[in-house]
Amino acid sequence: MTEKTPTEVITWKALEYAAGRRSSAELETYLRAFIAFCRTQGWHDLAALHHLLMADDDVLRGAMRTGQLPPGFAPEIATLWTTFHRLWPAQVDLTEREPSGRRRPFQDGEWVVLVDRKGRSYLTRLEPGKNFTFHLGAVAMDAIIGQREGVAVRTTRGESLLVFRPTLRDYLLHMPRHAQVVYPKDSAIMAMWGDLFPGARVLESGLGSGALAMVILRMIGPDGVLVSYEIRKDFIRRAQRNITRWLGTLPDNHKIYNEDIQQARVEPESFDRVFLDLPTPTVGLAPATAALRPGGILVSLSPTVPQVQQTVEWLRASHLYACIEVIEVLLRPWNIRGHSVRPAHRMVAHTAFIVVARRILPGQQFVDDTYI
Repeated sequence: MTEKTPTEVITWKALEYAAGRRSSAELETYLRAFIAFCRTQGWHDLAALHHLLMADDDVLRGAMRTGQLPPGFAPEIATLWTTFHRLWPAQVDLTEREPSGRRRPFQDGEWVVLVDRKGRSYLTRLEPGKNFTFHLGAVAMDAIIGQREGVAVRTTRGESLLVFRPTLRDYLLHMPRHAQVVYPKDSAIMAMWGDLFPGARVLESGLGSGALAMVILRMIGPDGVLVSYEIRKDFIRRAQRNITRWLGTLPDNHKIYNEDIQQARVEPESFDRVFLDLPTPTVGLAPATAALRPGGILVSLSPTVPQVQQTVEWLRASHLYACIEVIEVLLRPWNIRGHSVRPAHRMVAHTAFIVVARRILPGQQFVDDTYI
């Protein structure tokens, strides 16, 4: 049995997949376009192209800026890279999320959400010449590019779909994940009960897939600061990918540390808000309390009753918190069809408990009797 050569093993589809595994949406778009360019030029050495796609993001970003590949790559592919760079159009500002940008027609590379007549939504990215295919047929993306938001398109099976730019809620529910995400129904309450505001300094432990971090970043704005602690590197990579796919880049005001919050070295009373999403919340309460200023708010997310009980007992025993609340959010949709007005057959019930507490000055003679 003859052994396959690398070129026989590697496919164009595999190369597109490798290009998509970048931490920068801008770099991903550039590499996908370069792969398409190589195909049109009749490029056959897929192993050399795969070697290029395995380079570090920083190396490829530098080559994208200069139009020159560093030594170590095949001369032929370096020439192709330089030629493609000359043809590459002016960089699109993928971070644009202002209302004025949202009013423009759909463009190549944008995320869109397709909604069918039953209210089911499908998230996809627009690519010229490609189709979005699912159980209701296929939609040519060229039929969407150039249209305005709210347009209706038809699939090859005659089904009608509405096309919108995705909300943050749409993105959080559809994005790739390792860990269980904080659901929008919970993060909305956490943001409001946690009183996030523009310019806030926020400490987060338990980055997960980045869902809560994206909500916090939107609420605190560019003048705020979010510091996240996460012990798993694979979670950090996934979260960074999800954040950059949505924002177009990793925000400068988001600092991520691959550490346990128990080892965090933060200045005492330097944060306005603390958000915890940990398997054992009590392990993070001591460093979180030290980092939180008096008057600041702590928000902890836990899926089980014992975790909540232990968290509340710790907060009360510390004598450093008041206004302790425990919340469970149950989301029940309703169906309205003529004279038929009833709750939907399915609802989003228990996902997690939310514990909210307010930091007070040490030594205060105060009894929080909410749970007495």
